[in-house]
Amino acid sequence: MTHNALTLSLIAAITLGACTAPVDRPLTVDGTRNANFDHDYTTCHAQAASFTNGAGAETAATGALVGAAIGAIDADDELEGALAGAAIGGLVGAAENASSVEEERRNVLIRCMQNRGHDVIG
Repeated sequence: MTHNALTLSLIAAITLGACTAPVDRPLTVDGTRNANFDHDYTTCHAQAASFTNGAGAETAATGALVGAAIGAIDADDELEGALAGAAIGGLVGAAENASSVEEERRNVLIRCMQNRGHDVIG
């Protein structure tokens, strides 16, 4: 794998990691917040923060396998290319999973608040 490909892959991994929708972003509510809002938010936030989709290792492993295959094909030294590709693929897979989990945590928070009667729209 060339130096440029390695650099671009690392930039892609960092970019994917930066594209998250954090559970801590303020909620948008349609209307007024009732007296239970803060208590419900604390409870729902804790529930959302502990959510995991269980796909982290699988996504990183898939990324590593795909990266290893591409790295072996792209490099002059197949072993070196495969190792570099596996490392980069694993990082990209892990970044994709982190982004997915953060988005789902946000959705868990919103649904939890809606289920408790709050008009949360985002």
